[in-house]
Amino acid sequence: GGDWGSLITTNMAQMKPECVKGLHVNMIITNRNFKTLLSLIIGPYLPFLVGFTREDVRRLFPFFEKNVWNILRESGYLHIQATKPDSAGRGLNDSPVGLAAYILEKFSTWTDMNNRDLDDGGLDRKYTLDELLTSVMIYWTTRSIIPSMRFYKENFKTNFDKRVDASVGVYVPSGLAAFPGEIMHCPKAWAKMKYVNIYSYTLMPRGGHFAAFEEPQLLADDILQFVKKVE
Repeated sequence: GGDWGSLITTNMAQMKPECVKGLHVNMIITNRNFKTLLSLIIGPYLPFLVGFTREDVRRLFPFFEKNVWNILRESGYLHIQATKPDSAGRGLNDSPVGLAAYILEKFSTWTDMNNRDLDDGGLDRKYTLDELLTSVMIYWTTRSIIPSMRFYKENFKTNFDKRVDASVGVYVPSGLAAFPGEIMHCPKAWAKMKYVNIYSYTLMPRGGHFAAFEEPQLLADDILQFVKKVE
């Protein structure tokens, strides 16, 4: 699972562990607590004390500039969809160009943050225009942008940290793929707070949020090596 799929598959492993032989995610969800806060303070200076590797330090710090600032810049859509999905969605359902602009901006930025500085958004660096148009048309022909946005409002009614799944560990064999272009890096030291039985944790060499779309071979290879370890 990736994106919401990461949460959904994690929930499946939490709710029905006897039915899940293994869990592989490429967006790693962890709990925010005192330990993560402490590691953010100590990590840049004494990473070994909090279980950070050199690559963790490189991907995480400076924390505010690289992560908090990016989250602030990239989460405007989340606030809209978690509060006023029908207002924005009605406009998108009425304009194919508006819908394309709304969706393709994410394919640009979340594939590579540096694409923000390019005039064309770097869309064809990883994808063909036909591939991107296919994604847009799925929403356009089914008129499904509003329910996909309302999903955020339904899930953000309550504090995520107070949900039952936030306090339940994942005990099935887990494979975690950390792509460098993901909006927030999750070190293995953090992942272990939730995913108790980690069979593999891979620092992927390239790729962003849309891992299966951007780097299908890299993701497939990681899934296959994880499956072999589980079997």
